[in-house]
Amino acid sequence: GAERAFLFLLDADTGQLAQYLGRDGDGNDIEELTAYSTTLVDRVHATKQPLVVTGSEEGVALGSRSAQIHGLRSIMVAPLMFEGRLRGVVYLDSRIAKGMFDTADVDLLTAITTQVATRLETARAAGLALDVQVARRQRDVAQRLHAAMRDMTSTLDPDEVMARLLSALSETLHGEAAVLISHVDDRFVVTASHGAGAPAGTVVDPVPAVLVGLTGPVVGAAGDGRSTGPCAMLGSPKGWLALPVAARGDPLGVLLVGSGRDGVVGGPQVEIAGAMAGQGMTAYENARLFSQVRRMATVDGLTGLYTRSHFFNEASRQCRIAQRYRRPLAAIMVDIDHFKRTNDSYGHPVGDEVIRAVAARLRAAVRDIDVLGRYGGEEFALLTPETGVAAARLAERLRAVVCAAPVPTAAGQLPVTISVGLAYLDGDDGDLSNLLARADAALYEAKQGGRNRVATAAA
Repeated sequence: GAERAFLFLLDADTGQLAQYLGRDGDGNDIEELTAYSTTLVDRVHATKQPLVVTGSEEGVALGSRSAQIHGLRSIMVAPLMFEGRLRGVVYLDSRIAKGMFDTADVDLLTAITTQVATRLETARAAGLALDVQVARRQRDVAQRLHAAMRDMTSTLDPDEVMARLLSALSETLHGEAAVLISHVDDRFVVTASHGAGAPAGTVVDPVPAVLVGLTGPVVGAAGDGRSTGPCAMLGSPKGWLALPVAARGDPLGVLLVGSGRDGVVGGPQVEIAGAMAGQGMTAYENARLFSQVRRMATVDGLTGLYTRSHFFNEASRQCRIAQRYRRPLAAIMVDIDHFKRTNDSYGHPVGDEVIRAVAARLRAAVRDIDVLGRYGGEEFALLTPETGVAAARLAERLRAVVCAAPVPTAAGQLPVTISVGLAYLDGDDGDLSNLLARADAALYEAKQGGRNRVATAAA
C-alpha cells in the first residue's frame, strides 16, 4: 500500500547515507528523492531499529515536520543490516488511508531488508573477488563459481538450493556423492543427499571422530584408516572432503563430498569447494529467508489465518469467479466484543490468547472453500460462496460456536462473545470492497444493537 519507496546506502568512506534509488507504487523510478522525512531516516541510521509512523501527528511528535508539511499519513523505515553492521536504510511512505502501515508491516519489511542486505553484501564480495583474479586458474575458478552461484540463485526453494550445491560440489571433486550432516534433536542426521550418498533421514551413529568439532576443511583418502565412516556415507569414493558450514553465523552441519580421483583432495580443489560452499550457503539462507517472508505475507503469525493482504487476494479471486458465473457470495465480518476491556484488565498476552482461541473456533466452523482471514486486531473477515439464507445460518453458527464456552487463558476462564455483520450478493453486479463495506456496516449495527448478535445488510 505504500506510494513511494526510497533506498539509501551507507558510504563506507564518510559513514553517511547517500540517496541511491526511488520507486513509486507503480514501479516507476523516482528521479528526484524529495519530500521525505530526513529526521526519521536519520533516526533509523543512528538507532539501527525499524520504526513505523501512522498519522502526521505521531510523525511531528518524533520530530518529522515533513510528515505534516507533505501530508504523509504513514511512514515506515527499516535498516539494511548485515552481520550487525548497517549497510543502508529503506524508507516507505503513503499519503492515503489505504497505505496505513502497522507493526506487522514493519516486521515483514525487516525480514525483507535482511535478505536485501545479504544480497547486496554478496554482490559486493563477488565484485571484489573478480577484481583480484589475475591468473588464468583464478579466472577459471571465478567463472566456475559464477556458474554455480547463478544456478543456485535461480531458485527460491531452500531444498532445491541445497540439492544444487551438493551436485556442484560433487562435480568439482569429480565424484558421485555428497551429503549434508546436521545436528537434529541431539542426533546427527543426513538432512540432504546427492547421488550415491546416504539418503536423507539417515541417522549418523556413531559419528566419525574425524568429523567432530570441525573448524575448517578436512580431507581423506579411501583406506587411510580414518575414512571408513565418511566413505560409508558416500558409497565408495576414492577420497573425500568435509566442510563445516553455517547459516547466519550459526553452525548448520558438515558438507561431506566424495572424490573420484585417487589420493587426497588437492589444495586448489579444497579452495574452490570452500568458496562454492560459502556462496551456496548464502544462497540457501536467502532462499530460506524468502520462504519465511512469503509465509509471513500470507499467514498471520498469531492466529494461523490468512493475513489481511492475502485475504484480499483470495477473496478478490472468489469475487471475480462469482460475478463471472453469477454465483452467490457472502461476506461476514466478525469482531470480538469488549476486547479493549480484556486487554486493559488482563494485559495484551491474555488478549492474544483470546484472539488465538476465537480464530481457532472460527476456523473449525468453516469449510475449506471459505476464505477466512484476520482483518484487523480483533476483527476477522470471511468470504463464503453461500446464498443469503445459508450465509445467515453460517453467521449465526459462528456466533454460537465462539460463545459456547469460556476461553481458557492465563487469567482464568474468560467468557467471550462476538458481533457479526453479514452482506451477500446473489449474482448481482458488485465488487469486493462494496461487499465488505456493507458487511462492516452490518457489523457496526450489531454492535450498536447490544453485541453478541448477527446483523444483516439490506440486499
